[in-house]
Amino acid sequence: MKTINFQITLSLFGLFLAGFLAVLIVMDRLLTISLRDDLMSQMRFQCLLADELIPPGTDSLQHLVEHIARRVQGRVTVVDETGRVLADSHHRQRVREYDNHLNREEIQQAIRSVDGFGSSIRYSETINTDLLYLAYKSPNHRFIRIARHQQFLETIVGRVRMVFVVSALAILALSILASHLIARRIMRPLSAILNSAQEIKNGHYDREIVVRENNEFGELGRMLNAMSTRLKDDIGQLRKLQDIRRDFVANASHELRTPVSSIRGYVETLLDGALHDESVSRRFLERALSNVLRLESIVQDMLDLSRLESRDRGLSLRYVDVSASIRNVMAEWDDSASRKGLRLLYETDLPSDFRLLADPYQLEKALVNLIDNAIKYTETGHVRIQAHLAADRLEISVEDTGCGILPQEIPRIFERFYRVDKGRSRQMGGSGLGLSIVRHIMDIHRGSVRVESEVGRGSRFLLLFPLHVELTPSKGIPAV
Repeated sequence: MKTINFQITLSLFGLFLAGFLAVLIVMDRLLTISLRDDLMSQMRFQCLLADELIPPGTDSLQHLVEHIARRVQGRVTVVDETGRVLADSHHRQRVREYDNHLNREEIQQAIRSVDGFGSSIRYSETINTDLLYLAYKSPNHRFIRIARHQQFLETIVGRVRMVFVVSALAILALSILASHLIARRIMRPLSAILNSAQEIKNGHYDREIVVRENNEFGELGRMLNAMSTRLKDDIGQLRKLQDIRRDFVANASHELRTPVSSIRGYVETLLDGALHDESVSRRFLERALSNVLRLESIVQDMLDLSRLESRDRGLSLRYVDVSASIRNVMAEWDDSASRKGLRLLYETDLPSDFRLLADPYQLEKALVNLIDNAIKYTETGHVRIQAHLAADRLEISVEDTGCGILPQEIPRIFERFYRVDKGRSRQMGGSGLGLSIVRHIMDIHRGSVRVESEVGRGSRFLLLFPLHVELTPSKGIPAV
């Protein structure tokens, strides 16, 4: 697998090479044109100078041409208006054998041009090499033509090209080194992120990425740190839920085992012969029925708690008349309180038109569990329910004059199946889930439950409902 470092270095190398070749081609072309233009300017001046130095109709024309050629370091040719070669610096003995030069490209350009100059580049069969020709149409009814080798142009361009290539190779080597170092610097935080991601993949969720860069890599590192922290918390919550579920199954099995064992014992005793003894069989059937009711209560509480924890039902929101709901619940428990000689009281200062946006079933369920516990654990005195508004919340309290709760027990009373007095709770038929259900009901209402207790003087449970929160109604049941 190619590393990003290698890919970055290779990409930079490719970009530099492409740029180098483009610059080399452009530079070579521009330098050649520039040098050729300079040479052409020089040859123009030389043509004008030669025309001045060679008098018309002189007998020593060939001698002057050869002398000027040595000065200009080129080939000098004089051609008359008809195209006949009058003198040539390279072959003085063969002038008469030359072809007519009137149709030569540089001559034709000189004839057509305004300034009287024409040029061309071609192979010279006379001296077997490429020459640059410049012709000048003289006012003296002749053409002065100078030809120069381009070899020195190619030499200069070649030298400049060599210097450029050597410099470019040095720059290329430095660029490769620099790109490698830059790529390493860029890749360092990414490598740290990859290593941390691998650690997280292997289950080490406490691995933190050290972020120093204030760029996209730094932001990515911070995001991964946040994701890792959240994942660690989620896994911690998942493990906690697994522990809770495991404990729940164990506690539920233990709670169910006792009434099931009792029912089995009563039924077996009846089948062994006690069924025919009316007084014994009735007593055993009543006890079996009591345990069946206890089983039903435990199962119902477990179902309610499961629904509350999963929150699949959401809330069936209504504007609830709180005082009416409290009185309905109190009516259900009035006989139980009377049998124990307890006074069941209700005090409120709520306005008559006050309504609370809540789930009426869940609200009454919370009140039922609190009042049930208060009556169970109170032998003398009263159970008082109070409701009033305080700032931005509704407070409903259930107060008893029972045995109270030890301070060290209070933090755990909302745990599932936790009982302050285990033996007495089972004897009274409690499931151990009532207060846990109350806590979950308050959670889904975005509220809370508190407890105040003093051993020997009683307990006070306080339900706090916020008045201005956004609740989630259940699907298909709109809030009204």
